[in-house]
Amino acid sequence: MARSDPCRSKCRIHCGRDRKGGKARAIAEEAARRGRGGPRQLAEELGVSEKTISQAIARARRAPAPVRTLPAGTLERLLATELETVPPLTALMWKALAWCIRGTAIDIAWIEQPGQLLADEVEDAELDGDLDTAALAEACRGLNRVQALAVIDACQRDDLAALPVKE
Repeated sequence: MARSDPCRSKCRIHCGRDRKGGKARAIAEEAARRGRGGPRQLAEELGVSEKTISQAIARARRAPAPVRTLPAGTLERLLATELETVPPLTALMWKALAWCIRGTAIDIAWIEQPGQLLADEVEDAELDGDLDTAALAEACRGLNRVQALAVIDACQRDDLAALPVKE
């Protein structure tokens, strides 16, 4: 007759293969919630020794802090919401700005002053003569940080339809 393996159902707790400490952290939290005698109660419920529970609690103390992230899609929703507050420009201005953005290497330094850097790019670009470059640069300077990043994102994705157009 084959001996039953205690690790089959409780492997992560019993054998310590809880690499990120999630199970160990849950055990530690539950033991703390139950108060005095909590580890003993958990050991009985889980069918493991009290030593296994105390080892899990110790692993939870040594485990890295859990990574907290925003819900999926939060950044996209933020940028879409900010685009609703961007002052409208003509379709020609948006096309010119998108052309400038696609030809510009945008890196982490743009987080500080994206509106000003967009304005600088517009002023340095050789745009169509029918376009009021000064007005476009001024509009870029008037954008707050998140608005400017939302505009950059829309232009990089070639989603000019998301940008408000002045008729």
